[in-house]
Amino acid sequence: RTCRDNPVAATQLLLPLLLGARQPHQLAMPSEREAWVGLESNPTVMTKYARSLGVADGWGFCDLWGLDDEALEAVPQPCVAAIFLYPFSQVEARKRALGTQQPASAPEVWHMRQDVSNACGSVAIMHSVMNNLDRIGEGSSFLDSFREKTAGASSAERAALFAPAVRDIHDSHASSGQTDAPAPTADLDFHFVAYVEVRGRMYELDGNNDGPIDCGEVADGGLLRAVCDHVKAAYIAPFPDSHFSLITLGPERREDDE
Repeated sequence: RTCRDNPVAATQLLLPLLLGARQPHQLAMPSEREAWVGLESNPTVMTKYARSLGVADGWGFCDLWGLDDEALEAVPQPCVAAIFLYPFSQVEARKRALGTQQPASAPEVWHMRQDVSNACGSVAIMHSVMNNLDRIGEGSSFLDSFREKTAGASSAERAALFAPAVRDIHDSHASSGQTDAPAPTADLDFHFVAYVEVRGRMYELDGNNDGPIDCGEVADGGLLRAVCDHVKAAYIAPFPDSHFSLITLGPERREDDE
């Protein structure tokens, strides 16, 4: 499952379940910054995590196994968000060379900074959930309360509220999965970002940014098609031999759909 063919027309996406990130370089993080165990890129783990936050039964994450039409058609619809995993140092070096892309002024998009080391998976789940809360989490006392507390707050203020609110939930899921959990201080060279659609536009939500990145209008093909087109051009094309993972959020896949 690789993207070694023409990346713009790639039909297969490598989904390593964060195997590389689960075997990290053991470099120490600054002691003054809180650090969590990195979350595995695993839809089962992420679904359980989301349910613990208060996402309604019937919604969950699933792997996207390719970028061709057949693979996209196998994804339960509607796809309301997607989480993309990429090799951090390699991609970020290219981003710096190209210049910083300015965040959009979009107060209707819920965005938070990442202040906890190795919490990018949790931040991506929060971005996916909070921007679809009325659809997938209505009636959740925790999520409704967190939305109320963070309404009108800046991305940095939301980050300060995030850790104490979610820490116990994260700890209960971060060590599960198919690979050995790394130490909280491990230097994981993979990074999660989320994609959501708000008012007909697709936004990339990265906890390392100060705000959402406007990726353009979502066309008739829907959010999933827009995400795939974007990541192929922006991430996979420059690094066709690297490892990437894409997980979607939508109706939970039933056994008879597999």
